[in-house]
Amino acid sequence: MLKKLLLYYNTIKKMKPSQMKARIRKTIGLRNSLGIQPAKWDGQHYRFQVAEELDFDPAFLSRFDVDEFEKGKVTFLHESELINWDEKWIVPARSALWNFNLHYFEYLMPYVKAYNETQDSKYVNAIKASIDGWIKQNSAQTGGDGWAAYTISIRLVYWFSCLFYLSDQLDEDFRKRMIASAYEQYTYLADHLEKDLLANHYFENLKVLVLCSLFFRDEKMLKRSLREINKECKEQILPDGMHFELSPMYHKIILEAVLRVAIALRGDNQEDAELEQYIKPMIDVAYSFEEDLERIPLFNDGGDNVAKSLDALLKTAYKYYQIIPEHKTKLPYSGYYFYKWNNWKLIVDAGATGPKYNAGHAHCDAMSFELFYKGIPVLVNSGTYAYQCNERPFFRSTSAHNTVMVNNTEQSECWGNFRVGKEAQIKVEKSNPDSIIMDMSDQKGHTIRRLIQMRDNHVFIEDVTSNGELSSFLHLYRNTFDKICSSFTYIGNKTVMKQEYSPEYGMKQSISTLILTGDKKTAFDLNLKTLELLMFDAQGRTE
Repeated sequence: MLKKLLLYYNTIKKMKPSQMKARIRKTIGLRNSLGIQPAKWDGQHYRFQVAEELDFDPAFLSRFDVDEFEKGKVTFLHESELINWDEKWIVPARSALWNFNLHYFEYLMPYVKAYNETQDSKYVNAIKASIDGWIKQNSAQTGGDGWAAYTISIRLVYWFSCLFYLSDQLDEDFRKRMIASAYEQYTYLADHLEKDLLANHYFENLKVLVLCSLFFRDEKMLKRSLREINKECKEQILPDGMHFELSPMYHKIILEAVLRVAIALRGDNQEDAELEQYIKPMIDVAYSFEEDLERIPLFNDGGDNVAKSLDALLKTAYKYYQIIPEHKTKLPYSGYYFYKWNNWKLIVDAGATGPKYNAGHAHCDAMSFELFYKGIPVLVNSGTYAYQCNERPFFRSTSAHNTVMVNNTEQSECWGNFRVGKEAQIKVEKSNPDSIIMDMSDQKGHTIRRLIQMRDNHVFIEDVTSNGELSSFLHLYRNTFDKICSSFTYIGNKTVMKQEYSPEYGMKQSISTLILTGDKKTAFDLNLKTLELLMFDAQGRTE
């Protein structure tokens, strides 16, 4: 009981007083707003500029099957269900995240694209059926997932895009129903902002308040919400351009939000230089992570089937702002370091868990790394898989990452689905173009020094602690350690086992994990030339 109380205490004490106040207000049914209410709607609306490169990102569209959707079947996160739009919008057998996706309406965009290409009215009819079904079956009075502030913040973006592209194809009665519902959602969201969570959720709330205030010509709300989103940019975007939750995936999601707001404002001749200044450094961060890689790096919560593609973000930034990305070798405020030589790329995480008052997307991945060859993952972190599932504790654990622990102690107290108690502390002692030295103190005060060095086609990693048994983890993708043991020399006792790997949400597979254990010290030396010969053919493809 005492241990549980301490866990709660170590989690709650880091929250902002404003979060606690918002949580109480939410619990007793009071408003969490910006202090003003949306203007009364006069029946008029104004289309704002949307970003075609984001809405029709090929990688994004490929997640949806147009023919499948027409038959009432939807697939999110690699799980499919038949949906009747005129029945209750919840699938009890699926996770909360899956049901949230049902209410996002991202699946409208493939249908809009299909109509634009074929002019076949069946696609417009399918869009109308899903939106009408949502309006009929989801009322603010009954609540549910459809009225969660976050689902509203995602859904209205795609409703507004749908109106932008198909305004002339939607009959007047339907358009009135859709816009009236959008206004109702806008007014509801304005009173239910996620000030108890803050971070990316609150940012998404503010994004759609700005877009709604443009759509409904609500000047007071526009001024207030724009001021607030700029305030959040100042707090959430670190000086090196990284989003402060330190997830490459969530970084791209917030970058998309910034782009959408900036483009809509500019299209309305109300461009905001304060907001636009964040686009270039954020683009540089996304590019530095994913340049030449076949998937997003897996640090903290993330997967390859949620955010828009790097290509879509780069094209959007160039079209509207003529931004050409620059590769960074390090992000000192975020704690990420990038090393490239020959066909290899190594990304090292020497950063904190994230914002102390909301580290819900953090993993025990301090001092971890991922290694890629010609963009193909070789040594990988395990990913995320899902948020509400029995596997969640493993995917957040130390053993799910290419890192190290002392005496089987988790680096940080990751608990529940989105909670962190005591956190690991990490400091970069020295970084050079070919090496990095990091010191970490875990939740119980155990200290570890890790050296990662790249030299003469070798990656050398050494972990040292003053007292205790070290366990160092390596996860190999697409092969087995039995096959490539000749590429390793090591100090410590070796164990090889199978663990789960999830490069996309809802997808998992078995991969080989090497565990080195040793008193006070473990080390391994990886010969990249040997590894390349054993794992790849002459064209650089996996064997």
